[in-house]
Amino acid sequence: MKVSLFTAIIVLIVGLYDMAYAYNRRQQNHQRGTIGFMILGIIFTIGGIVLLIMHWVK
Repeated sequence: MKVSLFTAIIVLIVGLYDMAYAYNRRQQNHQRGTIGFMILGIIFTIGGIVLLIMHWVK
């Protein structure tokens, strides 16, 4: 399966952004949705790393 480097980097950036958003929101009094954003961030970050590995290994 051919994986684009651009796609892998975008998925990784989205994952890191979601985790940063959840972390910043956690420090405020908004507890609703924090866990969901953190879970999505972890999934996207792991997915981005897997895509990068798949791109390099071929």
